Amino acid sequence: MTDILDHNWQISADAVANQVGNETVILHMGNGTYYGLDTIGTALWDGLKAGKTPIEVCDQIAAEYDVDRSTVLSDMREFLNALADQDLVSKSA
Repeated sequence: MTDILDHNWQISADAVANQVGNETVILHMGNGTYYGLDTIGTALWDGLKAGKTPIEVCDQIAAEYDVDRSTVLSDMREFLNALADQDLVSKSA
């Protein structure tokens, strides 16, 4: 079984995002729900939009914020699952 962080992910066509300062606000057009991403969440969102795998974004975050890599990986798995559960992202084919 492969790690979800190794997969390529795509942003849902129903997700409309706007950056506000260092944060991102997302509107899911399908259900009308707003979501807010902090600086770290925004880094993942931007990385996915740029075609990076989550593991690449994790490495970038760990280096940039001097955070333990295993902590970043664990948090990112949880966060990515939450985005997928809300139909904001899906695994690329």
